[in-house]
Amino acid sequence: MNPNQASSQALRVGLYFGSFNPIHLGHLVIANHMLNLADLDEVWFVVTPSSPHKQQASMIPEGHRLQMARLALADHPHLKAMDVEFNLPRPNYTADTMEYLREAHPSVVFSIIMGQDNLESFHTWKNHEDLVASHRMLIYPRLTQGSSEAAADAAAWLAHDHVEWHEAPIIAISSTYVRDAITAGHDVQFLLPDAVVAYIGNNRFYEEVEG
Repeated sequence: MNPNQASSQALRVGLYFGSFNPIHLGHLVIANHMLNLADLDEVWFVVTPSSPHKQQASMIPEGHRLQMARLALADHPHLKAMDVEFNLPRPNYTADTMEYLREAHPSVVFSIIMGQDNLESFHTWKNHEDLVASHRMLIYPRLTQGSSEAAADAAAWLAHDHVEWHEAPIIAISSTYVRDAITAGHDVQFLLPDAVVAYIGNNRFYEEVEG
């Protein structure tokens, strides 16, 4: 089915994949932007326990990352935290997760929310051609310093009928920045939802550099 010709009665869900280590206000801004401007009914935050594209050394356990996402989204009825990948084979590949979700939710039309930087390396993803053929890809800008070749790859994908560019606000916050700030003892209350700040403090996450 062409993702741009879905039934008007189908639930339209944008999937926002990430480790969310931790979830921060930049994530919420992007999700809310897509919810409002990309013709979505809901955005599901898919907490990834094990990504083939990221180092695992700085990851806190996935259960804690899921709980932080749930706390951050508690007051947003159309934004939801999902643990669908927790029981799938690891490392988690988006293509495998999408296959599972389409079978589990046949009446839902899924789109994939992706940062510009991920689009630059999209050609390395498992079954990437099937992904873009079967789903709308909702792309938002990121501050990147990629090569000109990577930028060209991204531009080529943006010409695809199923790839949509959305001028979402560029929020110069990253989970790495948040973790480093906590390790340095800095105040992060304006970078994270209050409930997430409290959860991190109560569990003393990110306070020491992990070896």
